[in-house]
Amino acid sequence: MNEKGYSLVLVMLTVTVFFIIGLTILSVSIYQANFTQVRVEDVTSLHDAVKAVEETVAELKVKVEQLSLSTPLQLDLDLGNTQTGFLSELINRHHVTIEDITSSKGIDRNKLFTRVFRISAPYGNKTVTREVIITNAPSFLKYAIGSRKNVTLNGGSYIDGNIYAGNDIYVTNVANYIYNSTLYSVQTTFPTTSEKSILFVEGNRYTCDHGNGAKSCYSISTQFTKNINDFSLGSLSFQQQGPSVQKEQDEFIDVNFDFTLKDKLLSAAGIDGFDPSKQAQYQSLISLPLSELIEQIKSSFVSVVVNDSIDLPTALEGAIASGKSIFLDTSTVPYFDVTSLTLNDGQWLIVNGDFVLENAGENPLQIKGNIIVLGDLTITGQVAFDSTVYVDGDTSIYNTTISGLNGKEVVLLTKGKLEIARVNEFANNFSLTTPNLKGFFYTDSNAVIYAVGSYINIEGGLFARGNSSIIPYTDENGLIVNTYRGETSDAGTNLSFQTPISSEEEQKQYARFVVKHNKDVFINRGLGLPLVKQLAVIVDEIRVQ
Repeated sequence: MNEKGYSLVLVMLTVTVFFIIGLTILSVSIYQANFTQVRVEDVTSLHDAVKAVEETVAELKVKVEQLSLSTPLQLDLDLGNTQTGFLSELINRHHVTIEDITSSKGIDRNKLFTRVFRISAPYGNKTVTREVIITNAPSFLKYAIGSRKNVTLNGGSYIDGNIYAGNDIYVTNVANYIYNSTLYSVQTTFPTTSEKSILFVEGNRYTCDHGNGAKSCYSISTQFTKNINDFSLGSLSFQQQGPSVQKEQDEFIDVNFDFTLKDKLLSAAGIDGFDPSKQAQYQSLISLPLSELIEQIKSSFVSVVVNDSIDLPTALEGAIASGKSIFLDTSTVPYFDVTSLTLNDGQWLIVNGDFVLENAGENPLQIKGNIIVLGDLTITGQVAFDSTVYVDGDTSIYNTTISGLNGKEVVLLTKGKLEIARVNEFANNFSLTTPNLKGFFYTDSNAVIYAVGSYINIEGGLFARGNSSIIPYTDENGLIVNTYRGETSDAGTNLSFQTPISSEEEQKQYARFVVKHNKDVFINRGLGLPLVKQLAVIVDEIRVQ
């Protein structure tokens, strides 16, 4: 046999195998190189698209903040459109698309300064988009929770949205509460925020870890007093997820409550401060004290006075049909005993006295329309709002569920004390996505929330402007939240607590105080929002579609 022939075949086979392997390696290398190149180009394209959108938003923001508040028509002239003016310049400079979606949001651009734009840039076969809202609304509506003074978060709240502390912020893992007039404190978890939450703090940061008694965050006698030596300066502790921390770069646009209240009364009387034909009348009236202003414009309203609550529905029906704003005297009957209230567009309900919204029925009391209360407000039972409510006195919200009406919400501003208590007391059915208070709740004063026995879930926001006075039973001003994380019950002599047995990630769903911010308020509330004489830009998150 010729072994040389076999050797030749073997050599050729070996060469062929290695040749095939070499070709395979070469093709894989070429593929990986091409894939890497495509990936680099893809990342570069995404970066360029995001950069174009961000730079457009930044320039728009600078432009808007320089504009003076004149008329809605002048705002459109100042901004231009996609063909001419400033918006056209942005489109050409950054190669983006700017879509005006104001009208599709149901916003009356002839009466409101609110504008909504969708800014987008191409990214391969996808698009990077970001919505921006131009508005003259106050800054507190941008935050899930906050105060112009101090913010104290005691215990395991869950906050989905941004936090604002105009002075200092204190964070602990204890919850203070009052039971049968006796002061107590219970250890629980630190708060948790969503991944995208930002804490804007203008002062110092303090944290106290109770550590099963290793430290004592509060001394308790006739009030809850911070043991400041047990607080760590410059640090913050959150459970599982905390916010990023930074200083607010935008100017805080405050609410002038007294001015706003008078402005809304004039608006209810048909005297618009932006109407050139009524400017002189508006300016002369807005400078008057509140009581004198009411006497001057009272004839513009239709008055309703009843001596028996059974007569109220019929009296209101006739007043609504008149088309004028309603001046309701509640000196004899403060209880609002109706099943629903629907006002016409531009029509207000002015309550001269205290106002009690009490609903003992199974179906919510439905209220559509804006309200001014020239006294104290109390809300109990189930109420559904599509309203902005101004209260010149104190507001008490207890044993209640506040829902939205027509997909909207309530914005409630009170000059005096805001008390939210006994909401879903000892309820242990937890949900981060099902609110029992839908709206924004603002006080010009300080506020303290006890959600230890209560279960409070807000979709909207909570803000206490704060003042120099001290909150009762505390040594602090601003906003204080006390809340337990887990199940609670009334044991008869004190509260009973059950800590959830689950991972840190899962424990947040047992928070008894939840706030989830909702930006829709800038679009939904329109003319009812407080008047501020400065425009701002509210930016939504970037989306890739």
